[in-house]
Amino acid sequence: MAIPFSKYVDITSGVGAAAGVRRRDLIGRFFTTNTLLPPKAIIEFDSADGVRGYFGTLSEEYLRALFYFSWISKNITRPQKISFARWVNTETPPMIFGAAITTPLAEFKEVKAGVLTLTLGTDTHLVKNLSFESITSHSEVASIVQTGIREAGAGPLWADAVVTFDAVNSRFNLTTTNPSANTKIAISEGTINHMLGWNEHAIFADGALVESVSEVLTISTDKSNNFGSFAFMPTLSKDEMVEAAKWNAAQNVMYQFQASVLSRDAFDYYEALKNYAGTGLTLAGAAHEYPEQLPMMILAATDYSRRNATQSYMFQSAALTPSVTEPADSARLDALRINYYGRTQKGGQMLDLYQRGVLMGGASAPTDMNAYANEQWLNDAAGSAIMELLMSLAKVSANAQGRGQLIATLQSVINQALFNGTVSVGKNLNNTQQLYITNMTGDANAWRQVQTIGYWLDCVFETVVKEDGHSESKAVYTLIYSKDDAIRKVEGSHILI
Repeated sequence: MAIPFSKYVDITSGVGAAAGVRRRDLIGRFFTTNTLLPPKAIIEFDSADGVRGYFGTLSEEYLRALFYFSWISKNITRPQKISFARWVNTETPPMIFGAAITTPLAEFKEVKAGVLTLTLGTDTHLVKNLSFESITSHSEVASIVQTGIREAGAGPLWADAVVTFDAVNSRFNLTTTNPSANTKIAISEGTINHMLGWNEHAIFADGALVESVSEVLTISTDKSNNFGSFAFMPTLSKDEMVEAAKWNAAQNVMYQFQASVLSRDAFDYYEALKNYAGTGLTLAGAAHEYPEQLPMMILAATDYSRRNATQSYMFQSAALTPSVTEPADSARLDALRINYYGRTQKGGQMLDLYQRGVLMGGASAPTDMNAYANEQWLNDAAGSAIMELLMSLAKVSANAQGRGQLIATLQSVINQALFNGTVSVGKNLNNTQQLYITNMTGDANAWRQVQTIGYWLDCVFETVVKEDGHSESKAVYTLIYSKDDAIRKVEGSHILI
């Protein structure tokens, strides 16, 4: 036996800089009250067919998804994913939506002493002696199972259990009463649970109490913030819309909240929401049309990895019926920052376009959807890049080397922002903007850099004294960049000499 070679040369192999921090997909998330989606659940689909398979052909979810995935941008891109999250706006009892079955009646007839183990709330009981020898329909199977469940346990959860057979979708469903927070429902292995479709492919929805708008938004983003815009499918009251807008504004350019509004309510909703950044209001469209979705689709279809990827949210077309055709209506809604799908014409050709691509918010908020969306992407990209740096290196020191590492990391993101059009190069700055940049940076020439190359970047270190008296270092970077402004009008002078 020889002395191990590792005593003299010991090599450790591994992949350096392998830590990756995922960037968000800026897709649309729709909050639905459909009980097919369990409380606190989030589900993503990459096609309308997937939505149809889950929610059904006649569901609003499918109709929205069909519109969402059918849109193709001017850059020949389209939304790649859509997200749905459950909003419990009324008390919900525990439910089971079974998977579609193929079990013939003849097979059920062979069952003389079927069993399954059911959990409702804190109680678990054996449902036994289920005999289907004399059944003539699947509905009779449901009735026998219902009787067995009611006899297995005590209390309203068991006594009020209802089992039905959904012939359209070929599945057995179970519901009960007395919803409460986290009322569990579950099926353990038995002789008939697979025959009933109560298996891993079924939907098990625990009971839940009512959630407020801000509660469901918080719960949803805590589980997954992989979205860029959101909308509520049920019609919200004005107070609920204010609650959603207020929550969204507090997230600091993380998401866009898109909603529809009726023409008669335009002024009231503008007054209620005008100060909340990131909220977009669009005039409601025709029946089963969703014009408020169009900004969500544009954002989801923007591929920031491509050159000149950024898009204007105005002058976009979709399969929608124009809701504004009169100049007076257009002027009134523009003044209230209400977007709409409108119609103009040139040479007898009707041109239908989304107008004007604006958001609510105060003087310091980005109110252009394009600029807001670009900052959503840049904010996320910078955060992911910095976290990758912190996770990949043994340390980032509070010295010149650490500053250089942070600057280089941010520079890679800025280069991509220049490539995709988020940062605008060569845009003239007015005197107020020049003075503001000088004041923010303490550099009299910083505004020239912003105007010439599109951005100014610096990073410094600060020492923070914590409440317990100990101190720690932190890096503080400042990025000032020229946002990409999309023009909404062209004026010309034709001078004939």
